[in-house]
Amino acid sequence: MPAQPASSSNPSNGAALTSAWRRVDEPLTTPLPGTVLVTGVCGFIGSHLALALLKRGVAVVGVDARPVNACPLTSGQLRRLYDYSGFRLLTAKVADPEVANALYGVDTVVHLAAATDVAASWGAGFSAHATSVLETQRLLDGCASQRVPRVVVASSSHVYGPACGGIAREDQPVEPTSPYGVSKLAAERLALAYARRPGSTLSAVALRFFTAFGPGCNPAMVVPRLFNAARTGQAMPLFGDGNALHTWTYVSDLVDAVIRSAEVPMHAGSTEVINVAGADQASLIQVADLVGEITGRRVALEPYGERAGDAAGTRADLTRAGRVLGFVPQVRLREGLVRMWQHMSSDPSPSSGTNASTSAV
Repeated sequence: MPAQPASSSNPSNGAALTSAWRRVDEPLTTPLPGTVLVTGVCGFIGSHLALALLKRGVAVVGVDARPVNACPLTSGQLRRLYDYSGFRLLTAKVADPEVANALYGVDTVVHLAAATDVAASWGAGFSAHATSVLETQRLLDGCASQRVPRVVVASSSHVYGPACGGIAREDQPVEPTSPYGVSKLAAERLALAYARRPGSTLSAVALRFFTAFGPGCNPAMVVPRLFNAARTGQAMPLFGDGNALHTWTYVSDLVDAVIRSAEVPMHAGSTEVINVAGADQASLIQVADLVGEITGRRVALEPYGERAGDAAGTRADLTRAGRVLGFVPQVRLREGLVRMWQHMSSDPSPSSGTNASTSAV
């Protein structure tokens, strides 16, 4: 059963909201039963995941380096977390000592926090991605020290590259074509290494997320950029020819797979690498056409040539996800796009970032 609402939930104004955040930032002195620690909780997937866990009666320790008032895209979702007394927020970087201390008594760690800008991962921009890898290692060290039973790490379809030949299966060679993809591969391999270490209490699941979208996602991601192009009439840059097929994933399906990964029985030392994606494959041009149909406004695409690091067409093989997790995606592409448009339409101001570089999970 869901935890009972906290007395400080549902603040009605900015002052009350600030006060509520300060109260839940107080350090925990005793572990919560049935607790999941979620890094990147203020982000797109993290905020959806935390709410889903709380609705299931699971206590959640959310970790994020960002102040909550710096996350306007997910503020509505985050506010709903305070309907549950089992939610606590730790404002810290993943590698901070406070996070290692908060791991005591935690049943599962879901590690979502990471740098996500693919195009910016080249050159000096790689420092943010290198930091993400180091923070993953420090987090796993903490998990090992605190004897956490399960860690679920967010990886990406960007680890595949052209080696997959279009159909991405987990047992195929990986060949990331961007520093971002390299950093995601490093994070997942670190998780597997820590789980397989002699004497480890950990079991680890690395989830390779495919192109994600849904309410609260970064406006630099491709789906909100398509909707913003329809809403504003400004052309969206098209890198490549736009005909490569990709698998598109609505956020609720990602959340379902993460929860299943936390619950699936595994022995200490066991590891799994699993694709997580939606049911539908489509090219960017096809998705742009769907967005045009849903909004009633044509999406203009302006060719910009090729761009280093963009993923080739990757279609997810979900055989392992079905076999290991019992995962079957529930939200079809068009339905997810309709939900996304309804959410965006509730905000009369177009989101910024329509011409920003693409972000990814």
